[in-house]
Amino acid sequence: MVGLKRNIRKISKYFMRDNLILTAGAGLGFCSSLAVTNKLENSLTMGIGVTLVTSGSFCMVYPFKRLISTAGTHHKISLLMIIVSVFVAIFGFFAQAFVPEITANIKAYIDLITTNCIVLAVISEGLTVDFWEAQKKILKACLGYSMALILLAFLREPLGFGTIMGFPVLSDTFPRVVLMVTPVGGFFALAAFRLLLRPFLLRAGIVYQEASSCECAAATNGGVPIVTSRPKRGISRVSLVAIGLGVCLFISLIIHMQTIPTLHQHFLILFPVLLNALFFDGIVLSKLLGICPLLNKSRQIDAAWKMGVAVIIVITLSTALNWLVYHHILVRCSDFLSTYSSLPIRLEAIFYLTVFIVTIAVFVQILSVLLRKFAKNVYEQMGQFLELITVNCIVLASATFTIPTGAKFLVTTVTAFGYGLHWMMVVVWLALLRRQRLFVPTTAWDEDTIAILLLGIMAAIFTGIGMIHIF
Repeated sequence: MVGLKRNIRKISKYFMRDNLILTAGAGLGFCSSLAVTNKLENSLTMGIGVTLVTSGSFCMVYPFKRLISTAGTHHKISLLMIIVSVFVAIFGFFAQAFVPEITANIKAYIDLITTNCIVLAVISEGLTVDFWEAQKKILKACLGYSMALILLAFLREPLGFGTIMGFPVLSDTFPRVVLMVTPVGGFFALAAFRLLLRPFLLRAGIVYQEASSCECAAATNGGVPIVTSRPKRGISRVSLVAIGLGVCLFISLIIHMQTIPTLHQHFLILFPVLLNALFFDGIVLSKLLGICPLLNKSRQIDAAWKMGVAVIIVITLSTALNWLVYHHILVRCSDFLSTYSSLPIRLEAIFYLTVFIVTIAVFVQILSVLLRKFAKNVYEQMGQFLELITVNCIVLASATFTIPTGAKFLVTTVTAFGYGLHWMMVVVWLALLRRQRLFVPTTAWDEDTIAILLLGIMAAIFTGIGMIHIF
């Protein structure tokens, strides 16, 4: 019996200690774990895809590990993402051939394996150790990731659909919890699993109790804590005046647009698009993307809004640039090749993912150089965030969700701007809530689980708002 307990604990530590979804507080891999786990078949496909893509990409990267390791952070991330995007495209073609129905449901999230934090993290870590040791780490991380997806699917699919892999497991009289197959259910399911598993993980020594931030911050004077009052922070008079002038200018602009027929027509089209991307179909609370950096950057308000501004700038300009590259280079090259070749080769359907990654990486690098040269103060405040934006999945998602569908340039750009504004709004709100110290980490609760619950509550509120038909 003692040996059985020892083996169970050993196996649990093998899959749980480095499980970045169920145990770690880094927030890695949360996006796909929430988006595809409404059905078990989606979870299995995503787990297999992440494992194959990570192993294949590492085998291609490992011979050049010295070259990649000596490169800068931004260049290293860009090179890894380009290589991963090639294997993602290959896996996407095979998945579309063998499981077309499943691929049609999660095609957008298969493409986003390119920016999966777990894939890039384990490949980067594997470059520092021996080849077979690295493969062992990759297998352990990918199996732990797959197991987390399967556990979430076993909770969400039976309650939401009453089935497992299409086979009915609950009677028709059993009430269906439709909430579990929505984004709101994804947040609540992940928080519930982290809550239920935490006592077991603490007892097994897989995770450790978080120190209370109040205890760490408290100073002592002869054993008695010194209570320090927080400085009050108010909005300055200049900020209030600037906000008031901005609101007046916005209202005046909307009123005067009605006098110009062309601008008024564009306004009637683009303003609902902006509202849809900002509130009703947000990139975080509806499409469940951008959660990993959101959880990390919402620990401090200053870092939250600076990262938000950087995201808005990069996501808007890079998506507009990707639209031009897609339509004026890939599509035109495909049309040119079709005139000389009998094979229906469409470059925009094969290489769009890699081209989007290259465009984003080059744009971020050029923006960093320009800011470092002409706006050094801005670069010092935003430079570190620019490098992190390259792996933010919402930057790639804003291009893959809109451009291949045939959306016009202005619609694509406004949608990207709305996605960035939505991400900034959510990260600042979450930072404000986390700053209020509404909770203290205990044996059952940890800080990131509470943050996931708060995101679930926000998603429920925005889902209710989305039921209101304004246009």
